[in-house]
Amino acid sequence: MAKYKEIKFEVEDEIGWITIDRPERRNALSRDVWASIGQVLMDTWDDIGVRVIILTGNDEKVKGKAAFSAGLDIKEMSSTGFKNLGDFLGILLDPCELMARYPKPLIAMINGYAYAGGLELTLWCDCAIAADDAVMGFWENRRGLASGVAFLLLPELIGMRHTKELLLTGKIISADEAFRMGLVNKVVPHDQLRHATKEMANEMKKVAPLSHKWTKQWFQKGYHYTRTRAIGSLWEPFQDLFHSEDVIEGFTAFMEGNREPKWKGK
Repeated sequence: MAKYKEIKFEVEDEIGWITIDRPERRNALSRDVWASIGQVLMDTWDDIGVRVIILTGNDEKVKGKAAFSAGLDIKEMSSTGFKNLGDFLGILLDPCELMARYPKPLIAMINGYAYAGGLELTLWCDCAIAADDAVMGFWENRRGLASGVAFLLLPELIGMRHTKELLLTGKIISADEAFRMGLVNKVVPHDQLRHATKEMANEMKKVAPLSHKWTKQWFQKGYHYTRTRAIGSLWEPFQDLFHSEDVIEGFTAFMEGNREPKWKGK
């Protein structure tokens, strides 16, 4: 099996476990993380020894809290200059497309906070189970950004009203509220999370591989055209947004002790 950067990948009883392994960075999504997730999917695409993939974050606590993923790695993005944020995000499209087309079930095991791009990552999975102490939200909207494809994927899961509430407020919600909205399938105590997720994966293993493949392909055919057109139309306005003064101010404020940003509207 190929080696991957900044993630761990192991297979146990035909279940593949992808663990984002950057606890010191709260499992932030770097270029290497995205590339490695995509590589795992390609490596296991036709591997009959992997029936289901579970995606989670290193459960090591930092300042008393575990993270699924805090979102895109702000330090890595800022090191290339804020004007290149749009270029940085371009590397995400291929792994997301792979997740959308992956012929096997993908389960997000949300073991801690899932913010911004970390929460969007769960939206590409087929199912999600959250620990009862997990929290989630699109905080980047309070930093001058707009959530990438969340507006496209969320309405399918939680409806338009809840989608607008989350995106227009950028608020952080509890696992229980996420369950009530339909954002996750189940909420369980933290110490039972791995068992409950593995239990769901084992239930999925009872279904034939070709049934998984065709079921997911039919879902994909139903949504692919709309998604592809919508994602393609996003690129130019997102480039403009990422080059705005407000985005620079929002992320600078975060880097400067998480102070309140001063918006200019340009």
